[in-house]
This record gives sequence, C-alpha cells and structure tokens, in this order.
Amino acid sequence: MADRASERFAAQALEYDRYRPRYPDSVFDDIVESAKLALGARAIEIGAGTGIATGPSVDRGLEVTAIEPSAALAAVAETKVADRVRFVVGRFEDFSPDTSVQLLAAFNSWHWVEPRIAVELAAQLLEPGGSLALVWTEVVSWGQEPFEERIAETFGSPWTKRLDHVDGSMQPIRQDARFDEFRVHHHPFERTLDASTFVAVTKTYGGDHTAEQYQAIERIINVDFGGAITKVEDAALYLVTRL
Repeated sequence: MADRASERFAAQALEYDRYRPRYPDSVFDDIVESAKLALGARAIEIGAGTGIATGPSVDRGLEVTAIEPSAALAAVAETKVADRVRFVVGRFEDFSPDTSVQLLAAFNSWHWVEPRIAVELAAQLLEPGGSLALVWTEVVSWGQEPFEERIAETFGSPWTKRLDHVDGSMQPIRQDARFDEFRVHHHPFERTLDASTFVAVTKTYGGDHTAEQYQAIERIINVDFGGAITKVEDAALYLVTRL
C-alpha cells in the first residue's frame, strides 16, 4: 500500500503541494516546547512529502534530515528548503542511522511505514529522553451540517474522519517498554474551500471516485452551498518519549 501511495502522490506532486492543508503554527511550537528542543536539535522527518512540515520545523531552529520515498515529492520540497535540510530519498525502514536524534517526527505518514520495523528503528535513533511526534489531520466536521450527507450520497460512502489503521499503526509503540505513554494535543483549524478546490484536494487523498462524482459534488457545492464549504479539522499531535 505504501508503494502504491508513493506512486499516486508522485503523479500529482504539484497538486499535493498546492492543495494539501498547512499545519497550524501551534503544532510546531508545541512539539518544540513539549519535547524541550534547543536550537540546533537534531530531527528526522519521516515521509516529508513536498516539505509542508519541513519548512516550519527548520524555521524553529531544528537540524532536519527529511526522508521521503518519492523522488518527485522530494524534488518539490528541495526547491523550497534544499539549502537548509538534508534530504534522503528512500523509505524510512531502509534508513541507516549514523547519529542519534532528539526528535523523530511524522506528519500524516507514520501509518505508511511497517510499524514493527519503524518502532525498532525509532528506538535506535532516539536518544533517551528524545521524542517521537506523530501528527494526523483529522476531519472534525463540516461547517454546513447537511454537506456530510451529500458527500455520502455522491461518493457512495461517508467521508472517513479517522482511519482505523492510524490507531493500529501506534499500537506497537504502546506495547514497547522503551517508550512511555502517548500524550495527545489537539490543534483545530478550518479552511473555506470553493468547489474546485474541494475537488482538487480530495483527489490528492486518492479513492475510487469517478469524474462524474467529482462533477456532481462540485455542482452541489456551487448550487446548494453558495459556492464554498467550511472544513473543520484537527491537527492531532501524538507525542511519546523514548525512555
């Protein structure tokens, strides 16, 4: 699944970078403060994509190594932060540690790694007292209540607000005595999306939707919701310490 996802993301790298939401600044401030990271703290980002989270991390004085399996996505990221970040094109599971780090972070990407290999590698990489920060963007609600029903009608199923495999991917960490308990911090935000933008960002998440379904949902937004909808989301930060 991870390989297929990388291919899909690579095929639409520019759209991914343009339409995927940016994380609230508070997420990065929270990570730095909660993990007690000093200027120059070494960090590894897993699945850096087009650098959406990489730039804000570097802006806070972190020394970041960004690992990304898709060369196309990494190329976009490099145009933005190449002179400040070390990029490694490949999968995290194949990464060979050459030094320990104070932070290991994954933004909407931990569920794409093989969990038990990733946990073992995380335990090797993190210094005692270092932090593993996992962030997922979860849909909280739609500003217009009936819109969720219209999505289900149009796409043939409800919009998934939280995926079961997200919880499953954290289970090996919870069961590993080398890590303490997760602390969960919530960072809500919202975006107003016009019809074409809603379709564009939805396409970056994949799914087996047809052109006709996309046209139908665009028409619904324009005709029934005044041309735009509000998407309320939560950048949920799951933070755990290496003992």
